[in-house]
Amino acid sequence: MHHGDLLSKDARVSAEMELDSLISQIIGTVDSLLFRIIDKFQLTGIRKNRIEIPTVISGLSAESKGVELAKELQDVNLLGNWYWKIEDLRNYSLSGSLLSPEASLDVIPYFDKTLVQLKEFIKNIITKEPLLQK
Repeated sequence: MHHGDLLSKDARVSAEMELDSLISQIIGTVDSLLFRIIDKFQLTGIRKNRIEIPTVISGLSAESKGVELAKELQDVNLLGNWYWKIEDLRNYSLSGSLLSPEASLDVIPYFDKTLVQLKEFIKNIITKEPLLQK
């Protein structure tokens, strides 16, 4: 698809759906990692419908487990960091277009960079935490 193609309504709607899907997949990948952390660290008291980074950090802290892991999770979720930005973009896309000038987002390079950051994040966590390697 060429940049000019996005001017047509059909192409724009299709591209928006693809972006929404990609954002959902990125968030789903992190959610899967959080489920794995809860399982491997045997964290209790976290409801399956409330699995979010802050909840997992609280669970790790409450049970004095995975201090370094909690720090990694906290870092990616800080205001302005890549995962915080993905969640912010998901929320923005519910009412606005990520392809609009207001979004001020160079979509393809941004998501290429984000996917690299996601892979590095997961690789670092699994490398540093032996429990997650099994």
